[in-house]
Amino acid sequence: MHVFPSKEWCEALIAAIHADPQSAVAGRGLQGDLAAAILPEPPLDEPFVVYARTRDGKVLEFRMLEDLDEIEEIEPAYVARAGYQTWKKLVSSELDPIEALLQRKIQFAGDLQPIIERAQFKDLFWRLLGKVPTKFI
Repeated sequence: MHVFPSKEWCEALIAAIHADPQSAVAGRGLQGDLAAAILPEPPLDEPFVVYARTRDGKVLEFRMLEDLDEIEEIEPAYVARAGYQTWKKLVSSELDPIEALLQRKIQFAGDLQPIIERAQFKDLFWRLLGKVPTKFI
């Protein structure tokens, strides 16, 4: 069981992505780096911030960031920010990621079109999350 959010949880998700052949199909042509920030809301006291560089459905680089300011220094192609409760709903399959983006429940910076074009892979998103045994804080 991996605690969400944690480095171990992220690494388990990356392993699930790399093990699933449909990830390469879903990610074909999609490249760039991204940062995701889980903003503090009870029970999360501090932001949880990660960075990943991807290409064609594979994560080439992953690391934890010290704080939100590091996102501005790196200037990734994509940035997603939301409170802990929103991320929890995404991870537990209670909130559709595309709907969350369109309803602005997630603050998103970057070209949204390639993300929307992959909406048909939403089931893959749920399946991959389901492969990560998750315990919420």
